[in-house]
Amino acid sequence: MRLAGRQLVRVFLTKLKFNLRSEASKTYLGYIWWILEPALFVAVLYLIFGTFRARGNPEFVFFLVCGMLPFLWFSKSVTNSSRSILTGKGLINQVSIHKAFFPLLSISENLVKQVFVFILMLVLLLSYGLEPDLSWLYLFILIIVQLLVIVACALIVAAIIPFVPDFHYIIATGMTLLLLVSGLFFDYRTLVLPEHQELFLLNPMARLIKNYRQVLMDNLQPDWLALGILAAGCAVVIFGMLALYRRLDTAFARAVS
Repeated sequence: MRLAGRQLVRVFLTKLKFNLRSEASKTYLGYIWWILEPALFVAVLYLIFGTFRARGNPEFVFFLVCGMLPFLWFSKSVTNSSRSILTGKGLINQVSIHKAFFPLLSISENLVKQVFVFILMLVLLLSYGLEPDLSWLYLFILIIVQLLVIVACALIVAAIIPFVPDFHYIIATGMTLLLLVSGLFFDYRTLVLPEHQELFLLNPMARLIKNYRQVLMDNLQPDWLALGILAAGCAVVIFGMLALYRRLDTAFARAVS
């Protein structure tokens, strides 16, 4: 049985609600973990890098929060989506469904949780005395562009895992590497030679983190040209991957059966 458009949307929203409730019900603190987990992660990193390196400098708090929380969204979304088709085996064996349904569902779950994380981020910045500015409205543009980056990367890795399950371990290593080369703990302008800075910013997360800090800390407009190119490139990848998913539909079904 193949799900029609309205049925697919209904199933998507139902599973999204169920998965979020199910995840929250497995812990004592429930939905609070959506905010507490990234907050604890940032706190640990601040103790390590801020207290000992920057001696509690509030500027470093801003710097760290504006980079780390968007990175955690990317990392968790892509990692969680990578095995989504495998974990959707039960539904795949029951109905004919576009396999992109599963990574997109996982991305949506993380997006819902990230809304609260971004609220936490703004509260932290305000509590440390950072003055709000109209430029903060550009945050919505950055979130949309980052969502496109997440969808493009998640569709790629989710398509690989059913055929090469061990690739999941490479993703974990890759995220650790990306954590270290995206400028989360340092200002790339002070460590990267001027002639290599554009090369450094070819990393999409480094580019996005630069723009998050530019908007929230410096109250400046984002780099519209770079964001436009990044968004357009991701859109091309997304449409290409959706077409590939459709072409490999039966191959995915065989791989997870």
